[in-house]
Amino acid sequence: MKKIRSFSHLHQLCEIAAKKCHYPLVIEELNSTVERKWRKLAVSTVIFFLPRAILDLPSKQERRAALDSIPDNTAVKNLRQFVQDGMMALWEKEK
Repeated sequence: MKKIRSFSHLHQLCEIAAKKCHYPLVIEELNSTVERKWRKLAVSTVIFFLPRAILDLPSKQERRAALDSIPDNTAVKNLRQFVQDGMMALWEKEK
């Protein structure tokens, strides 16, 4: 577990965790790398990295599986829809 030195350090840890793509693995990564006192902030921050990380997966099936791994009962209401909307916005922008 790393001591958080700055918000940019937390930002980096969240970006690394998001690249796990599947929500349970993302949370597991945060739990193992972020100090307990920073975890709520980390969970709130990592969601902004998930759309890009999931969109970067190589196949539609993998992207669907990653989206489906987001449970309905997260601390952030409608998280799955938030991530899906973020993915669509990024995809549209790149078209």
